[in-house]
Amino acid sequence: MERGERVIESLADIAYKVIADRIITLDIRPNEAINESQLSKEMQMGRTPIREALKQLESERLVVTQTRKGSFAAPIKLTDLLEVAQIRQALEPLAAELAAENVRPEHESALRGHLQLLAALSGRPAEQNELMRLNLEIHRQIYSIAGNLHLEDTLLRYAHLSTRIWSQILERRSPVREHTLELGPIIQAVLDKDSAQSRTLMDAHVRNFNEYIANLR
Repeated sequence: MERGERVIESLADIAYKVIADRIITLDIRPNEAINESQLSKEMQMGRTPIREALKQLESERLVVTQTRKGSFAAPIKLTDLLEVAQIRQALEPLAAELAAENVRPEHESALRGHLQLLAALSGRPAEQNELMRLNLEIHRQIYSIAGNLHLEDTLLRYAHLSTRIWSQILERRSPVREHTLELGPIIQAVLDKDSAQSRTLMDAHVRNFNEYIANLR
């Protein structure tokens, strides 16, 4: 399989994405029990792929399992934020640089689609959860295009942890529209194959957002 190519998703992959999204955006609250039976009905699949997904989420510190009690959304530790932010500050600019170097024609449609979504934000109201989901999805796309699977796995883990903490901090705050819109020029730099500009803009974006969150705490 060539670098960056993806195999067809398994049921466990699908279950992972659905459950992770709900935990990250606080649809499943910290310490809340995860109902395998309900998820099985909602996703129309057996419990085995759901349990596989929960094991992966446990390894990523998004789920905790208690003997004879089941699985729960992990508690949020605000003290983790600084350490996670340090890792992302170091690696996010590298991912953007590599994405600009590795972007191919088949990536352009999705990137331009995200540019259109960002452009539309200026003309309508947006909920915090929508902005956080869009922010995370764009970062995920950049990790994938970067073509380094080890870097992608690392950044996905820490993007999920930090987005979850941000979602709690920002729950009752004004939508982070301007910070989300900063991703537009980054996407354009990737499309332009400008690796230096992609790195510089991503470095500033991560730094600005970390500083914004730090000032709210």
